Amino acid sequence: MKRQQVKALWLIFFIGLAASSWSSCNSRAKPENYRYGLITYDSLENKVHFTGLRHLMDTTEVTPGAIVNLGGWLLAQRNNYYYVMDADHQLLLRYRVKASGLELNGSINMKDIPWEPYMSWVTHVNERMLLLGSVNNNKFNYIEIDLEKMVVQRLGELSPPPAPKDKFYVGVSAELVNDDLVVQYTFQKGLMRQHIVPCDDTLYAARFSYPEMKLKDVTKDSRTSWPGSYTILAPASLVYKGDIYSLGQPGGRTGNHTALPSAVLKLDPATNTFDPDYYLEVARPASAEAYTLHDLGHGMALSSVVDLSKVHSFRNYMVNRVARYELLDLEKQKKIKLDLPPVPLEWIINTLQEGDKAYISVYQENGKSQIWQYDHQSGKLSKGISIKGTILHIDHL
Repeated sequence: MKRQQVKALWLIFFIGLAASSWSSCNSRAKPENYRYGLITYDSLENKVHFTGLRHLMDTTEVTPGAIVNLGGWLLAQRNNYYYVMDADHQLLLRYRVKASGLELNGSINMKDIPWEPYMSWVTHVNERMLLLGSVNNNKFNYIEIDLEKMVVQRLGELSPPPAPKDKFYVGVSAELVNDDLVVQYTFQKGLMRQHIVPCDDTLYAARFSYPEMKLKDVTKDSRTSWPGSYTILAPASLVYKGDIYSLGQPGGRTGNHTALPSAVLKLDPATNTFDPDYYLEVARPASAEAYTLHDLGHGMALSSVVDLSKVHSFRNYMVNRVARYELLDLEKQKKIKLDLPPVPLEWIINTLQEGDKAYISVYQENGKSQIWQYDHQSGKLSKGISIKGTILHIDHL
């Protein structure tokens, strides 16, 4: 099986795998002593591994940990617990990292609860409560889950203005700030996963009161569009100093909107208004597209910018190294080029913030992932550990 086919299958069926293991430099560490967890995919062996680590800045190559073969979508990770949606069996599973491996620690029957992975978002009310959202049959649903008791606390529908005739909601993302849930979206003919035609030329933000889930108002902005793309796999927005920063991604890969740029907009959730003076263009239309917005802390974010001169088919996005990582200074509204190798366009959680440091994994041409540490004080990059395969998820344990 070709690498791109395997990776596609991984993204659909295997994200969210977790188990305890030992690396070459951590072989005697107990799970409670792990500080980090890596989920990696080895395309040559077609296997997924979980590796527990105490350090990310060792200069040695780390041996991948235990092979894991459970299916599901990783929706949340808290301490030593992983929460995985098994869509095939309609279960939300909770796993705990143990010395003996991965222990099933609880489950929720999700039968008859609507959930569509390609059109979903995940937010946290607090350490205990998880708020999921999804679009099914052109309707918005929400599911609130108590992660401690492992029960569905409540579920229901959200009611933004209806989609125009013959169009669908697409590009969905959401952020919960204080008592306001802001859901962003746009419209498109055809379903999101079909990528038939370009998205509309407007980004919408519907604000709902929390916990009532009642629509308060809707605002819009036409400077960019498509505010979310597979946001359960990689983020498209973040909250900084109480404001929501969203990356409009109107490229849509095969459903390209050639007239709109990829750009970050700033929204005040307390008033549900876009700042007319804030506009950070990340990629110009027809020449480049930007995807994902990873929070690196301190008002900095990481985005993947695709050079469209390297894209001639959908396959190029997935297989060829058509993207580069760019650092975004959200406060100063400027881009900073990083001296990192080019990468394929991927929806993965390959960043982690920790105090004045941020970590970025880069999948290299030698089949290994290299961890880079970004120092917010100096602005310098330093090499850390490397590991065989693609790092699909980095977590604090």
